[in-house]
Amino acid sequence: MTCPWCENPNVQESVKDCYWIMPDGKRAVQIKDVPAIACPSCGLFVTEATSQNIDDRLYWNDVTALGPAFTYEELLKAPRLKNWFLK
Repeated sequence: MTCPWCENPNVQESVKDCYWIMPDGKRAVQIKDVPAIACPSCGLFVTEATSQNIDDRLYWNDVTALGPAFTYEELLKAPRLKNWFLK
């Protein structure tokens, strides 16, 4: 694997604790152990695909029972919200 920004071949898979703004914009939550990439040149960062996955799950899943801090795995297991537009 190479760094998508600088193309450094010496990257490693890692995890990172992040703060994320909820879709309603009224509060932030801490998401622990988010999959990340550690690049010696660019630092530790979350990929665009993982970032989009988190945004989607915060929007479509019920995370109210998780509280203000939870792990990435807990987010992945959170139940889907009922879609009232599909019957």
